[in-house]
Amino acid sequence: MQYMFFQIARLAGRLRRLRHDVKGSIFVEYLLLLTLVGIGVIAGLAAVRVALINELLDLAQAIGAIQCP
Repeated sequence: MQYMFFQIARLAGRLRRLRHDVKGSIFVEYLLLLTLVGIGVIAGLAAVRVALINELLDLAQAIGAIQCP
């Protein structure tokens, strides 16, 4: 039981130091920014994929509807 309290106190001390530490904060901000950009790119590519598939299906239907004499 005493060991658990020691670990909790140690963790609280580390969290207190990390809260006041600014090293690496710019890296984390850039990482979050790149993550958001990556999610946006993936969502954009998914939308382009759906639009491209729809256009190709329309083209296939148009070619199939051509009447050859």
